[in-house]
Amino acid sequence: MEQSVLQTREADNLPHLWQRITIGAGLTLHAPADLRLDAATLQAEFAALDAALPQDQRGHYQNGIGEGWTSIALLHHPREGSSSGRKGAPRPALDFMPSLRALLDRPGWIAWGCDLLRQAPQGTLAWHAEPQALHLEHFRMLIPIHAPAGAVTLLGHEAAAYPEGQAWTGDFCFPHQVENFTDRERIVVAVDLMVTPEVRALFPAALAEDVPRRTELAAEANRAMRAWLDAAAA
Repeated sequence: MEQSVLQTREADNLPHLWQRITIGAGLTLHAPADLRLDAATLQAEFAALDAALPQDQRGHYQNGIGEGWTSIALLHHPREGSSSGRKGAPRPALDFMPSLRALLDRPGWIAWGCDLLRQAPQGTLAWHAEPQALHLEHFRMLIPIHAPAGAVTLLGHEAAAYPEGQAWTGDFCFPHQVENFTDRERIVVAVDLMVTPEVRALFPAALAEDVPRRTELAAEANRAMRAWLDAAAA
């Protein structure tokens, strides 16, 4: 379960209060899964999809600095949302990614969403949080397809990046920011999954431990982030 980047930063080097809140808390904020796909296969499948899919069949959105992100939906989210327990319906784009189709069809996997996310060079997905973590009902698993050296996810007091093909997740209840200050695109698979015993077993138990402490600190961190955003908007 190789990990290409894991940086724990000192408090003096962290500009925001919500980043410093996790220092010394003893919480595991992110970790790799016992799951790794062949990166060359993923890259070849994505290249074929990218060449064939018209631009009007991609999502476009902006959050932060840079040219924003584009997305390609592989599963259609069920109308009832993440709490329905229903699997997402395959989209035509999934036919180009057989390695991901096989993954999503694993027994015990209830994936209600799956998207290919493309971050432009010099792009930032600004600070945000969502209720996705292994100690909750559902979580987000990420699999890098193209992971340029230097592209990181800031989560608490850590900055993390994982090798191409390596599945991982984090406690995304905490504020996090995705930075790609490189000259290459960053492309990842984002799979939204129900937390079932089959997928839970792929990750270290520490990712879901000490739930009361996690909940308390995540709430404190989000209050600090919202106060900063409100002040910046005033």
